[in-house]
Amino acid sequence: MALKKDQIEAEIQKLKEEIKEITQRGSRVPEDSSQPALLNYLKYLVEERERTNRMLVGLTEKISQMERRISSFDEEADQDAAQNMQFEVPVSALDATIIDFIKSSEKQMICADQLMKFMNYKGRNAACARLNNLCKSGFLQKFQLGHRVYYRFDAGKATKALIISPPQ
Repeated sequence: MALKKDQIEAEIQKLKEEIKEITQRGSRVPEDSSQPALLNYLKYLVEERERTNRMLVGLTEKISQMERRISSFDEEADQDAAQNMQFEVPVSALDATIIDFIKSSEKQMICADQLMKFMNYKGRNAACARLNNLCKSGFLQKFQLGHRVYYRFDAGKATKALIISPPQ
């Protein structure tokens, strides 16, 4: 509680100093002036308000410029995304076979073990790597159900077109 009381006293001291400063500014007016001290204070307040308003106008102009820049960056990003959607990504014949296998499966979802059996791989690592690469490319969606990870091809959500690379 003593800390708050000290803070309050410090704030009161600051306010007293500000009042003294304003009083000194008002006393700078010559004594033979016909305007009372209250009018001098009002003039001072009006001048301060005008300076504040000029600063606010400058700030709002800068903010509007920044908003225009941000919106132009957003528009460029949207255009880049639209252009990226139009690119076709070449896919190897093996990857195309995997995608066809997923499409033809009963639930249109497979796990690495099923792909391992289909492709006659000796271990699951190769199957997992193939499925993960297709998932990162945007062709497959990944779902974890229990301890297994399943992959599904969703033509509506696939962002790139399939092109089978020619045999070499």
